[in-house]
Amino acid sequence: MDAVNLVSFTLFLIFLSSYLMKLWMLRVNSQIKANVLGKSGKPLQTRVAEMGVKVATMAWGVLWFALSIFGDAWLKPMSIPGGDGRTVLLLSAAGLLFMGTGILFFITAMLNMKTSWRVGIDSATSTDLITGGIYRFSRNPAFVGFDLMFIGLSLTYLNYVTLLVCLINIIFMHLLIRQEERYLERVFGDTYRNYAKHTPRYIGFLK
Repeated sequence: MDAVNLVSFTLFLIFLSSYLMKLWMLRVNSQIKANVLGKSGKPLQTRVAEMGVKVATMAWGVLWFALSIFGDAWLKPMSIPGGDGRTVLLLSAAGLLFMGTGILFFITAMLNMKTSWRVGIDSATSTDLITGGIYRFSRNPAFVGFDLMFIGLSLTYLNYVTLLVCLINIIFMHLLIRQEERYLERVFGDTYRNYAKHTPRYIGFLK
C-alpha cells in the first residue's frame, strides 16, 4: 500500500467510524434510530431521493474502500493533456485534501446537530432547527462535506468510474436537500424561511 492509498484508507476509517459512532451514541444515549433513509410512508419524491442517496453512497463507500486497498490499476485512468507523474501526484494530494476537509465538515455538522442529527428525513419525531455553529455558514454542512469527499475521491483516483460515481452522488444529494428544504419549511415555517434567506444552501456563493 503506497502513501496515497494509506492516507485514503485512513480517511475512510475516520469517516466510517465517526458515522457509525454517532448512530450508536444516539441509539444508546437517546434511544433514537437516526438512520431513517428510505423508510416507508414518505412521499414518492422523498423516497426516490433517499433511495438514490442510499444506493449511490453505498457504491461510493465500496469504491473508496476498494481503491484504498487495491489501488486504481484495475480501472482505466483518465488521460490528462500534458499530464505526467508529478501532475497525477498533485491531483491525488489535492483529492486527499478535499476528502480530509469534507470529513471535517461532516464531523463538525454531526456534533453541532447533537440529538437532532438524522440520516434522511425523519417526520416521525420532532427535532430542533439548528442554526448555530457551522450552520451559521451553511444550511447543509454535512452535505457540503459529502460533496467534498466525492470530489476528493475522483481527484485522488482520476478515472471515469470515480467521476461517474461522484456526479451521481452529488445529483442525488441535491435532490435530497430539496426534499429536506420543503419538509423544514412545512415544520418550521417563517423561522426556516428567514434562516434560509440569510444562510446559503451550500457555502459562500453556492446558494
